[in-house]
Amino acid sequence: MKRYFIGAALLGSVLILFFIFWNGQRDTARELASPAEQIITIHGETLPEQPNTLLAIDPSSQTILSHLYEGLYRFGKDGTVEPGLVEDMERSDDGTTYTFTLKDSESFNGEAVTAETFVERFRMLADDDTNSPFSFFLEDVVNGKAISLGTEEPETLGVRALDPSTLEVTLERPMEGFEEILAMPAFLPQTAIGEWQELDGNGPFHIQSIDAAQLTLVKNERYHAAEDITLEKIIVWADAALGQESTGIHPIPYGTEEAVFESFEGEVVNVPRSGVFYLKPNVDEYPFDDVEFRKSLALVLDRDAIASKLARAERPTERLLVIDETETNATLEGDAAETFEAVKERLQQETIEIELLSFVDDEARQIAQSIKQDFEQLDGLKVNIVELPLGEKVRKEVAGDYALSLSGWQPDYPALSAYLTQLETDNYLNSSGYADETYDQLMADARATEGLEARDTKYRQAEQHLLEQAVVIPIYQAGRTYAVDGKYAEIGFPVIGPSYVLHFSEVYKK
Repeated sequence: MKRYFIGAALLGSVLILFFIFWNGQRDTARELASPAEQIITIHGETLPEQPNTLLAIDPSSQTILSHLYEGLYRFGKDGTVEPGLVEDMERSDDGTTYTFTLKDSESFNGEAVTAETFVERFRMLADDDTNSPFSFFLEDVVNGKAISLGTEEPETLGVRALDPSTLEVTLERPMEGFEEILAMPAFLPQTAIGEWQELDGNGPFHIQSIDAAQLTLVKNERYHAAEDITLEKIIVWADAALGQESTGIHPIPYGTEEAVFESFEGEVVNVPRSGVFYLKPNVDEYPFDDVEFRKSLALVLDRDAIASKLARAERPTERLLVIDETETNATLEGDAAETFEAVKERLQQETIEIELLSFVDDEARQIAQSIKQDFEQLDGLKVNIVELPLGEKVRKEVAGDYALSLSGWQPDYPALSAYLTQLETDNYLNSSGYADETYDQLMADARATEGLEARDTKYRQAEQHLLEQAVVIPIYQAGRTYAVDGKYAEIGFPVIGPSYVLHFSEVYKK
């Protein structure tokens, strides 16, 4: 099933924002290291799995591909999406047509990257035969959705090359901010697919070597802005060395002892990610078909108690739209005990027994136990936790064969709608049985709104509707913690998409 990945191991591709955590205004007295020393080493990072940009869903592959290629737009160090190969962009008066003028670019092996390159990639992305989990990125482009459903040919997609350096994209309707999704790895200009060593990218780095233990990237001198790249080499090791090696970058796993942090010479950086964990009830199942019962669970949940079970970079949240920085009133009003007593009286039940579906993972186990303790404060409620391997849990959830699940979602495109579409009545990812005309209309109204600010206001209303009905009960926002060598500067950590971006990074002398 396309673009469905869930759970702790999968939280890891979309509002495109970066958290640049330090060194934006570095001390000018620091001395830049020599070119031979411009090397960043990363320990204990998963090595990439999928070299095809149209199919790569794991953050490790997306991260490496984003260093090998440069697309129309890219993740910028200032916290926004910025032009990559786009020299200029014009939007038509009716808001439906984007015209991109491209910079000159060529691959490592000297192949030109042109407007036609992007036309071919867009068509492949939309093509139902490609079966890309990211084909929905083009649903707002003329015929994009029909092509992904197999009812139109890829050649009918609303994209064309006006000349080698001019690309035109036509949307079904005006949608401010469309260009932001073009920074996603699925839009990278990959002209040929092969093994990792064979990839011929146009980005700032290319692969020097890769095996089961280590990956080495080196600077691509053919990159169109090679003079702006300070780094000469990036080395990624699969083996963790935290506690043995005090230099480099180290992703810090859950449960790491505090003494390990103290042994590291650099900085510890907590990076919020776009993923959100929540409780997802199956509203077709008794007693979760009762909105007041669901509310009683949402009201009794103690997120502060759960906070002590989370990893350092994870944080409790009452929001589903965890990347939204706009203040909202997401708090559900009411008294949990009184609400639950009214439910029992209406259902004529003295006790209610429910099952909580979780997965085999130490952190998930602790969180599920905390949830059980909270829920069983409601007089007469009994909670049974069922742990399954992640794959088996996901299969049961997709089939709707569950009552209440400790679930998660990582949006894979830069819009608030990414958190919400899965709960629309006709969305094939909707395994919770939720069907609500008011919610569907809010989502339809948002899509029909051209202005980004007004559109997001509608999406916040849709979120509030879900929370008021306790269709989802948010628990915490995902995050990763890194120990970072103090001599490294301008390390970019994304909220959505690649795990890190090193285009702008530099190494200084200690």
